[in-house]
Amino acid sequence: MKKGKIPELEWEERFTYRKNVPFGENELRCKGAKFQVVSFAPGKRIAPHYHRKTCEIFFVHSGQGAIVMNNKRFECVSGDFFLCEPSDIHSFENTGDEDFIILVFKTNEGGDKDIFF
Repeated sequence: MKKGKIPELEWEERFTYRKNVPFGENELRCKGAKFQVVSFAPGKRIAPHYHRKTCEIFFVHSGQGAIVMNNKRFECVSGDFFLCEPSDIHSFENTGDEDFIILVFKTNEGGDKDIFF
C-alpha cells in the first residue's frame, strides 16, 4: 500500500500549472494509466486541447474554477467530477482566490504525441 497527502507533494512546474504524479503505470500496473494532481494558481489556465487516445477523469478537490469541454462551460466546486473522452476539447481556468486543485485519472495515455492544440 502507498499513501500520500496533497500538502506534502513536491510539485513539478509546468506551463501555466504545477503537477505531481503520485502513481504512474508502474504503480498501477497498467500501461498508459496515471493518477496525477494538478494545481492552478488564481487566474491561471490551460488552453483548449484534446487527446487522440487518452480518457481522463477529472475530480475537483478544492478551489473553484471552470472546465470548458466541447464548448460547454462548467463552473466547478469541490466534489464535482467529469469524464473526458478521446477527442473532447477541454480547458481549465482558476476563477477563484485560492489554488484550484484537480485530481486526474488517465487511461491509455500516449504521451506528448497524444496532445493536440
